[in-house]
Amino acid sequence: MACEFEIVLDGDDKQTLVDTANFALDEVQRLGVELNCFNPASEVSLVNEAAAHRPVVVSPELFEILSTAQSIWRETDGAFDVTAGGLIDLWREAEKTQIAPSAQAIEEALAKFSMGWVQLNEQTHEVRFNAPTMKINLGAIGKGYAVRRAVDILKEYGISFALVSGGRSTIQSIGRWSAGIRHPAKLDERVCEIELTDQAMSTSGGPAQRDPDVDECFEHIVDPKTGAQAYGTAASVSVITDDAMRSDALSTAIYLRGPELARRLPNIRAVFVDSDADINEVITYGEKNE
Repeated sequence: MACEFEIVLDGDDKQTLVDTANFALDEVQRLGVELNCFNPASEVSLVNEAAAHRPVVVSPELFEILSTAQSIWRETDGAFDVTAGGLIDLWREAEKTQIAPSAQAIEEALAKFSMGWVQLNEQTHEVRFNAPTMKINLGAIGKGYAVRRAVDILKEYGISFALVSGGRSTIQSIGRWSAGIRHPAKLDERVCEIELTDQAMSTSGGPAQRDPDVDECFEHIVDPKTGAQAYGTAASVSVITDDAMRSDALSTAIYLRGPELARRLPNIRAVFVDSDADINEVITYGEKNE
């Protein structure tokens, strides 16, 4: 998943805690292989290769991720779309060449994907693409799923107080923890603290999402509706939910669409931070429906 996962635990039996954390990290590593669309042997790559030609039976975990992704695609009016792999590849190539794709290339890429063209059969766990050129990329939801799975494993082994972090941008707590939202330009500074109680928080935008070893010339988030780079009014958006998979996906969508989308979504809290590290807006639980 091209990021580092960390687990913080508290308890008296150090060896048991270490062993349990390693079990959870082993699962994260396995998912990192199976959900990686750039690994030709992964389950996602096999789906990308075959699903346009025939229905493909997938694992329960991949089916759950795709079902959730399709639901969030509907909730966000297409602001989150895991079938935009071809568009993402276009901008990845632009990063290598430092030449932006042409308007025609973007238009052609946009015509080749839509989560609405993915058929999911709940009875058989079959996946079918209704277009021959789509490519699933789970980069904006797979990490959240891996964090959630790590949390599930810790709970199965009786851990009652822990924090799991994926790439410093998605975290989920077991018990009550205080988590900081980073300064949008300074990794060692925080703009505020958020209390999480058995909750997840994901952040899109800001320095945590960038590769410190690469001089990036393009925004790393791309709008699947327009094909353009994302330049929102907020420098970063943090979304708090009860599920790391949802917070991971929704932080990307809300970074693209802003507070208007956040207000329409149930059971979330969204924190917007501008380039001066000021908190622009906080959407609290229940405020959207009042």
